[in-house]
Amino acid sequence: MFLLYNIDMKIRTEMIGNNFPEGLSLQQESLEKIKKLLPNSQIEAVGAMAVPMIGRPEIDLMVISKNVAEDSQVLVVNGYKQGPVVDGISFLKIMVAGIEVAIQVIPVGHKMIDTHRNIIALLQKDGELRKRYEEFKSTLSGLSREEYKRKKSEWVKENIRPLLGQG
Repeated sequence: MFLLYNIDMKIRTEMIGNNFPEGLSLQQESLEKIKKLLPNSQIEAVGAMAVPMIGRPEIDLMVISKNVAEDSQVLVVNGYKQGPVVDGISFLKIMVAGIEVAIQVIPVGHKMIDTHRNIIALLQKDGELRKRYEEFKSTLSGLSREEYKRKKSEWVKENIRPLLGQG
């Protein structure tokens, strides 16, 4: 198990690890399930499992949608928990066998589509950058989810976005 629960402080902490064997098969199953639920949308894997590289035990999927609200509602009806909608992107998640499957429903033409694709492509192509990112992510083990996300976002902003011309 990658998540720890500190009974004294009631704080969940992140545990970073190598790709877990069930992760790749769960990613494929999740992709296929979402494609069946949303046949008019485009579904892609993003995040650490899409590279693949070490990270928290999470499957990240991007849904490119012509109707974000409608697609989000289909997912909610099928057990996904609706999270916030930020900058037109609807965030949902579901737990499957102790692994979080996180979905971003993004409107067609949104700038984050290319950002996700370009980051994945860069990390797949640049082994040295991927290694540095993995080494950094391994230092985040044991942090709260909020602190983990904040530090990871800072690293991406400083080390990856400039390589994409998004400094």
